[in-house]
Amino acid sequence: MTIRIDPIGKRIIDVTVSLLILIAGLPLMFLILLMAFLSTGQFPIIFQERKITLEKKALRIMKIRTIKTGVRIDHCLRDKSVPECISEIFIKGGGEKQVPLFCRWLRKTGIDEVPQLINVIKGEMSIIGPRPLLEDDLQIIKNAEPENYLRRTKIKSKPGISGMWQVYGEREKGAANLVWLDEVYENKKSFLLDCRIILRSALILFTAAHSDSIVRSKVLPVGFSNPAYS
Repeated sequence: MTIRIDPIGKRIIDVTVSLLILIAGLPLMFLILLMAFLSTGQFPIIFQERKITLEKKALRIMKIRTIKTGVRIDHCLRDKSVPECISEIFIKGGGEKQVPLFCRWLRKTGIDEVPQLINVIKGEMSIIGPRPLLEDDLQIIKNAEPENYLRRTKIKSKPGISGMWQVYGEREKGAANLVWLDEVYENKKSFLLDCRIILRSALILFTAAHSDSIVRSKVLPVGFSNPAYS
């Protein structure tokens, strides 16, 4: 039996869990922010504007800074071909050595995303939901894969810190895998599915197996399969 979760119930759970994590983890978070500051030489919190689609309102999400001052990761430039741009959204080669050792651990565990709990409390995000992307990345998907982009415009769920793609996604399969997992969550979201994703997120945190675009890490078994890829 599927236990559906209504928006009010999901909101209550989001706020309660976020407050508990922030309050319980406050001393550790101060230490992590100090270490991030010492590693990068810059203020340890950064703000990024992200969206589910270009048409939706931008979110100013909070993250822990993980890249050193003055280091430029080879992001997709506008004069590159579309296929190269698509691949660089999900896997940015050659940047791992430019991320300090402590910050690599932050990215592998996903702890660099924890400040987004404040976005959750503000009502801008949910703990579990589809992954918001940078506007430039969304524009690339819209230009290169308009069908996948159109499918994502139909997603109504609030963006999440963790979610189906964040814990089960396969970066090598690009935007198609992202959109498919967004749709799986949209169609099957329930209290039990949220619990399953939270437990898997905790496993990823403790095993440092978070899927990251820059820092390579061990990857847990996927757990979901798409017939289109079999």
